[in-house]
Amino acid sequence: MAADLADPALDDSGYEEVTLPHAVAPLSWRQWDPATWEHVWSYRRHFDAPVAPADRSFVDFEAVNVAATVTLNGHRLGRHFGGYLPFSFEVTEHLRAGDNVLAVLVDARFNLNVPPNLPAPARSEDIDFWQPGGIHGTVTLRAVPGTFVSDVSAVPRDVLDPDRRRVEITAFVDARDHVDSRILTELVGPDGATVASADVTATLSPGVNEVPLSINDVGSVALWDVESPTLYRAITSVCPDGGEPHAHRTRIGFREARFERDGFFLNGRRLYLFGANRHQHFPFAGFAMPSRVQRKDAELLRDTLNCVMVRCSHYPQSSAFLDACDELGLLVWEEPPGWQYVGDAEWRQRAKDDIAAMIVRDRNRPSVIVWAARLNETYDHPDFYAETEALVRSLDDSRATSGTTHGQYHDTPDYQHEVFAYDDYSIHDLPNGDHCPTLLPPRDDFPYLIGETVTSWSSPTRLYRRAQRPEVQQHQAMDYAHVHNKARSDARYSGVLAWSAIDYHAGHVVNHRGVKTSGLLDTFRVPKPGAAMYRAQVDPSRRVVLEPAFTWDPPVDGQTRPGLDNRTPEADWGPGENAVVFSNCDRLEVTLGGRHHATVFPDTTAFPHLVTAPSFVDLRLPHRNTADLVLDGYIGARLAISRRFSGRRDHDVLSVVADDARITADAVDTTRVELSIRDEFGEARGRSEARITLEVDGPGVLVGEPFFDFAETGAVGAVWIRSRGYNESGLVTLRASHQHFGSVALQINAVAP
Repeated sequence: MAADLADPALDDSGYEEVTLPHAVAPLSWRQWDPATWEHVWSYRRHFDAPVAPADRSFVDFEAVNVAATVTLNGHRLGRHFGGYLPFSFEVTEHLRAGDNVLAVLVDARFNLNVPPNLPAPARSEDIDFWQPGGIHGTVTLRAVPGTFVSDVSAVPRDVLDPDRRRVEITAFVDARDHVDSRILTELVGPDGATVASADVTATLSPGVNEVPLSINDVGSVALWDVESPTLYRAITSVCPDGGEPHAHRTRIGFREARFERDGFFLNGRRLYLFGANRHQHFPFAGFAMPSRVQRKDAELLRDTLNCVMVRCSHYPQSSAFLDACDELGLLVWEEPPGWQYVGDAEWRQRAKDDIAAMIVRDRNRPSVIVWAARLNETYDHPDFYAETEALVRSLDDSRATSGTTHGQYHDTPDYQHEVFAYDDYSIHDLPNGDHCPTLLPPRDDFPYLIGETVTSWSSPTRLYRRAQRPEVQQHQAMDYAHVHNKARSDARYSGVLAWSAIDYHAGHVVNHRGVKTSGLLDTFRVPKPGAAMYRAQVDPSRRVVLEPAFTWDPPVDGQTRPGLDNRTPEADWGPGENAVVFSNCDRLEVTLGGRHHATVFPDTTAFPHLVTAPSFVDLRLPHRNTADLVLDGYIGARLAISRRFSGRRDHDVLSVVADDARITADAVDTTRVELSIRDEFGEARGRSEARITLEVDGPGVLVGEPFFDFAETGAVGAVWIRSRGYNESGLVTLRASHQHFGSVALQINAVAP
């Protein structure tokens, strides 16, 4: 670290005051430019040490991208490489009474020799996701006694046999001196009652001691499942003779996750892994969003898209996101940073360091069922992957290993992991000339999982933007209908994971102004019409769904559908001859312009294996016909759901809706606010030329831009509101204005912590 930046006496009054998590460069929702962040940056924090200092103190970093050099009061603590995993330094000897200065030098350059990055002359657009620099997690000062529990591995065993069911505990106890200690571990249920416990007495040596225990008599516990994700706490304490006790808490769940050649089995029941990939990119913030916002992504995957599995592509993701996966019953495939490249010996060692840190951080999570011991879409590297496979086994032998291949590697004889994962972008042409995704046959010598499928390459326009014409939106929905129907027809497919859940940001290959548009949700977390297939794959007893794979957009000012330059102003509008609707109802009654138009049924002949098959209806409309559309869904003879779409635009309104009515006034907590143009019945439009201006009053900060151009985004968008200061409580008002739609105000209550 440059001496002047680490010097506690440095005049840092000119530094910008920021709140963590933080991206070093200002970002829009589009056109991110790596030249704005690929530099070396300096963060400094002044703080007072506790009045009664602890026996030992540590500074913990959740994630810093790409490398961090850390000093405290001028003492260099160390340097950490890699942007996605936690690291710590002990600071016991360097804390002082009064003012302390923690200095962090963040090196966000791309050509550092660390996964997933590449050496020069490669550029950051050579991998398929941008990596904005910054401290995109929390930084915490942790105080502990001289002897403390630094970590716990808690592995449920023989889960399906109540008589043999147990939890094998390894307590990692860090002792400063030789000391006799009692180590106790308790299993605590959701109601707070102790289920069972175990204890042992041990003589600890200076350093980290591994102490094994086994919690037995746990036959009465409830199993963790995607439908009932029951969590328990393992509380492990060390009580040194004559010293202060210390407790460590971790959550666990009892479940058996098993991959076989005829599919995936959770607690002995075959479960089709219906899922998607997720990047941790957010508009205006890069990776740097706090816990509430990270959690919301898990809720969208589980509850809006009906996913039972998410792949954390292509790096370990926020602990807050994974906490939500544990709580919601969303299975996780976790992988270390990597993308189509394996580097030199130093680079490979750092990849192994990432694998180890990932497993140690997340090995107690019941949601995690697969570790990637192979970096994303890399070629065969037998020696290296023998080492990574052995490393995973040494740290956790209770989960399967995998790692994606692609292209010609479908038939590789050198695959070294337990579950063969393939990123399948196969396409065949339909009789009408349309591109249609398909899947290669599974391999018979491994359990088989589709890690990625369907991308904007199969789109008629190579993009899946919400602002595009109805044919494109419906094409995305039908792409997924075809691949899931095929996969569900053959038990050898353990499941299929969509590429991707959410639009993300990259300069690699096909993108629209720096946004990769393959997501089921756009970058603002708004479902696209093309997500209709995913949204409907749910039993109606859980949720009744009726989702058209199109928006209802009558012409504006004599225009027809965008992107159809060969059509005259008098051409038909509407979503077309075979408009696609996904509904888990038995039948749909379609009313157009006040008159019954059609009765349609799910096409279970063409799509017999889907939970919910698509329905098709002719919705071509003459240019002058601005008819309302009504879709009524019936289960048996009962009207279960009804949706109405306006054919008139003169009653359209500007809508502003927050995910949360309350946030914590801690200068960190943040919530999303969705902006949209909606018709008189509350249905979102698919296009608008409106440009919205935004203003914030009260104890809140706009995470976004002060204007929003709906022409770019398909008449929807979002910004985020962050609480402004610690304990600055009160009402935050966001006002959205437009010359035609007027002004709409929304209030969010920032509540004192």
